[in-house]
Amino acid sequence: MNFLMFVASAHGLLTDEFGEGTWPGSQFSSGGRSNEKFKGQWNELWKQCVYQKGLIKSGIQRSLILDPPEFSMADKDVRAALIHMWPSFIKWWNMPAGGQAAMNYWEGAPNLLSYVQEFESQVGRKIKPFKLDIDLVYTGLREPIEVNEQYMIMPVKIDYLLNRNWWMKRFEERY
Repeated sequence: MNFLMFVASAHGLLTDEFGEGTWPGSQFSSGGRSNEKFKGQWNELWKQCVYQKGLIKSGIQRSLILDPPEFSMADKDVRAALIHMWPSFIKWWNMPAGGQAAMNYWEGAPNLLSYVQEFESQVGRKIKPFKLDIDLVYTGLREPIEVNEQYMIMPVKIDYLLNRNWWMKRFEERY
């Protein structure tokens, strides 16, 4: 999911629907394609990837739509941009203080167990068992996307990730 946001940011596609990009929005050569056409293709690919990942997290499906570095399952116009951007993304992702290191830090940042225990203490009962896979997205989302009961895409923002009140409200509404 981070790779798709990286591509969107690099091509100036993070608009009102998405949040501001942390990565610089470079204007890459469109290779003869219209930016609006590319934006539509990217949006469709994003929606398909979110949907497919939700199915995977629910145990309904096994394979993803993206298959780097070939991206053979993507539309040919988008595929060319994905192939072009993949080496830059992987270089950043694998830097000692790059994307993967940052995600490892943020994945361990929220103390969900303490939030669950506090919630249980407040309501005087055990929380219903649940499984929630969260993909953190470095930039590009304004707010979390709850794909299904078991899968959420969440921006690395303190407003959600480390916000005790946000988690308590979520537990109250769902569990």
